[in-house]
Amino acid sequence: MSTFRILLAAASLWALSACKLPEQRQGSYPNGFLKERYWVYRDGGREVMDGLYTSWFPNGEKEVEILYRDGNEITKTYYTEHGIVLGTVDVAAVREP
Repeated sequence: MSTFRILLAAASLWALSACKLPEQRQGSYPNGFLKERYWVYRDGGREVMDGLYTSWFPNGEKEVEILYRDGNEITKTYYTEHGIVLGTVDVAAVREP
């Protein structure tokens, strides 16, 4: 029974390490406004971007939003320092041959 428990625990740890458990990261400017916020997961010791990345200008307005999927950029939306959308690029479509 003890061997079974050890094998079960080892299998559980292996399965958990294979999962993509996202972790949110963020940084701020000295004035307290958010500088960036993004999601990463660990894959073989490296961090992989997955989900929405957002950065802000020092005045608190959005600068860019990038959607990542498994480390690849999917879309990018750019903003002015006044919060006006400059445009969106479908990066995934640009990569397609």
